[in-house]
Amino acid sequence: MEEADRVLALPAPGLLLQATRADGIVRLHNHGSHHVRPHQAESAAEDDPHYGRQAYSTRTGPTATGNVADNHLSVVVGGRPSVRRRVHPLGAGHGDGWGWAASWHRPVFAGGPPMVPGLRVESVTVARGRHELRVHRVVGAPDGSLVTHTGWATGPDEPLVSSLHGLHGWDEPVAGLIRAPQGTAFTRWARVPRLGGRSHGTSVHVALASLTTEPGPGSPAEAVREVRVDGGRTVEVVWAGSGARTRIAFDPVEVGHTVR
Repeated sequence: MEEADRVLALPAPGLLLQATRADGIVRLHNHGSHHVRPHQAESAAEDDPHYGRQAYSTRTGPTATGNVADNHLSVVVGGRPSVRRRVHPLGAGHGDGWGWAASWHRPVFAGGPPMVPGLRVESVTVARGRHELRVHRVVGAPDGSLVTHTGWATGPDEPLVSSLHGLHGWDEPVAGLIRAPQGTAFTRWARVPRLGGRSHGTSVHVALASLTTEPGPGSPAEAVREVRVDGGRTVEVVWAGSGARTRIAFDPVEVGHTVR
């Protein structure tokens, strides 16, 4: 996988592999793997960083329980942040130099009722080069709900650059850096980029993430030229340079990619 840039979708388990030759990093985007048995109820107390995160890589590790979670979409209701337990795959596929995977889950909460009736999150990852287009649709969010999304956890002395930019549905386009004092398997302590936004009913949140050893990942404008969101129905992204277009539709989830 690390000998050339490659994107490979595995539809059956709901996984997407993304490898970049320049830095040798392989990323695994998880849209199907979990360890909640069919007869088990979903409990936030049993959240497992090795299954619940939406992405893993050969150069980073998940942050410790109790620290800010890396690569995680959380819905905050009444001050309680959610975790992801049972993951339901919605499909995966790949083409020449790009790929996608999608899933949905019911946010699970600790310290009270474990779920909010009708609340669900649909997530789509599109990988292209070193870039990860991350699209989340929150459905059934109570009034006053917040949404947070995090990127890759990296240490201060590691030769890694973790970036996360908000493209739609966030309060600010620039992610803040949150400290994870217990670090990961790769670093004694880590920093995690985090975006925040608001949600009520149905909302769509789009972000561009990247993990690389290449210096200066640059602004999102260098990767994405235009973002169009049609309510909670479709998201269309025009990539810079080639003018390629990625279109994501919901109800049902469909992902298309065209190159001019």
